This record gives sequence, C-alpha cells and structure tokens, in this order.
Amino acid sequence: MEQKQTNSDWENRKEVKKGNIGEDIVMDYLHSNGFVLYKPITDGSHKIDYFCHSGKDKQVICAEAKTKRRMALRPATGFNIDSYNHYIEMKSKHNINTFIFFIDDFEKCVYGQWLHLLGDGIKIKEVIVWPLEKMKWIRSLNNIELKIISENTTVRYNYSKTVKYFSEFNIS
Repeated sequence: MEQKQTNSDWENRKEVKKGNIGEDIVMDYLHSNGFVLYKPITDGSHKIDYFCHSGKDKQVICAEAKTKRRMALRPATGFNIDSYNHYIEMKSKHNINTFIFFIDDFEKCVYGQWLHLLGDGIKIKEVIVWPLEKMKWIRSLNNIELKIISENTTVRYNYSKTVKYFSEFNIS
C-alpha cells in the first residue's frame, strides 16, 4: 500500500496551522450534530473543507471553515472572491448548499451562515464581505483554541477601538 506523502513545509505555515484548528472545531461541531463528514486527503490548498451528509434529512452540504478575524474597521467579515465563486458554482451545478463557519479569535467565537442566505455581499478588491448582523452565533471558543489561533495569526490590525459584535453571547 502506498503511503500518503506529507508536505511539512505546507503544514508548518502559520496560516495552515491556524486553518487546521478552525477545521477541527468545525469538524467536532458537525460530528456532534449528526453529520457524516468527507474531507480532502490531498496535501495543500483545497476548495472545500468538508462535504457533509445529514442522517436526518439525507442532504449533502459543503462546510467551509474560515479561521480569521472579522474586519477591524467595520462590523463585517468575508473571504476571497475566487472561493465565493467556487461555492456559488457548487450550488448552481450540483445543487449543494455551503455553510460558511467563521472561527474568530477577536470575537472569541464561531459564527456563520448559509451562503445563499448571505446575499450578494460587498466586493472590496479581491474579497467579498457581509455584515456580522447576517451571521448566526454558533459557540464560544475556549482558551486553548484561542491561544493556538492567536499564536498563528500573522496579520495584525489595530483592534483597540473595535467593539465586539458577539460579546453578549460569549462567556469570558
């Protein structure tokens, strides 16, 4: 049997480590809610984190984990337009809905929404964003999760004047 190759350079990148903890958080959430998950085994970047099958309604969905802080200057979050176009294609060609999970160490929680419920969003350069008011709070992040995510955050913006949107949900 051929052994799977691992790309240690890829796995050692800070943003990959941060993304992996986010994917693990989403995986645990989906498992605890009765989903069977299918994930890429190919090393490197991938377009979909999980295909999920619900035992209840026999539906297949895509689940995508975005481990990143919300925007510092506005109550909004988003991601790369290329990824957005891929998720839209999954819906139009295969009738598969995508749920986007945001794992946010500034907000200290996981929040998200079905892509088709978010609407068109606002395009800013190569990114598409939506207001946080369109998101559903899912759960708080624990101290271990926050520590790992924060240690692997490479982009630093000044959040000193940013008001937490989901503060009423988080128990600190």
